[in-house]
Amino acid sequence: MLTRATAIRRGFMWLGLAACLAASSQARAQSDSDEQDAPPPPSASAAVGAGSFAPFTMGARSDTQRALGFFLGGYDSARRGGVFQAGAEAQLWDRVTVRGGGSYLGPAGTLRPEAALKVDALRQERHGVDLAAAVGYEAQGFNLTPAVVARLAVGRTLDHTRLTANVGYGAGTRADERYGDLRLAAMQELSRNLHLGLDSRFRIDLERDNDEPAGEAEWELNAGPMAALSMGRFVLSAGGGASAVKYRFMGDRTVGLYGLMGLGAVF
Repeated sequence: MLTRATAIRRGFMWLGLAACLAASSQARAQSDSDEQDAPPPPSASAAVGAGSFAPFTMGARSDTQRALGFFLGGYDSARRGGVFQAGAEAQLWDRVTVRGGGSYLGPAGTLRPEAALKVDALRQERHGVDLAAAVGYEAQGFNLTPAVVARLAVGRTLDHTRLTANVGYGAGTRADERYGDLRLAAMQELSRNLHLGLDSRFRIDLERDNDEPAGEAEWELNAGPMAALSMGRFVLSAGGGASAVKYRFMGDRTVGLYGLMGLGAVF
């Protein structure tokens, strides 16, 4: 008999697979359409400006593209290991998108599959702000246990500047683990194809007792600048900054630097 955690995990893994298949289907459909009608290829610039390729912060709207894919890789000296992330997002219908992917955090980490369903609830054109809500599953959350995660994203564009904020809550499927996170980002359009901004993420353990997974962090912070260059449907990004982490049952915190480079595409 399946346990609740196993059932949740399998359900979200199928959701992640659906995201990848949907993105692939969107790409094939766009390719077929291009061959028949030869329209101009989609531009990644609008998606970058909306925050869709920020390394930490989730964008508050997903209507700038029908599908996208990305890969990020780099190093975090506070964690003393490599950092890798890959994912895909595709519209299911209107304001509903499905996301799937995975991440790796070294030096002794494992691949962490994740999947989510996201809904664009409000749009700035009518309500003054963009608001999106997402519910997903992480095979290994911040607390190092499988977690169901809920996140809200609010965003607003002021002239050529995009401001985005996230608040999230993760509930572990075992050991009553819980965590919260806050993410803030700003993106400035310097030209049609060049964006410069800041991105940040703060995560903290909300469950405090003596029964904790080995190596669990008490809190973690990443913050720094990023730049993105759009080239047609493709985008090349780079970012870096300060990183800090404090582990449970350890008095000292570790402070360092992180650096990331990424490649993405819209369809």
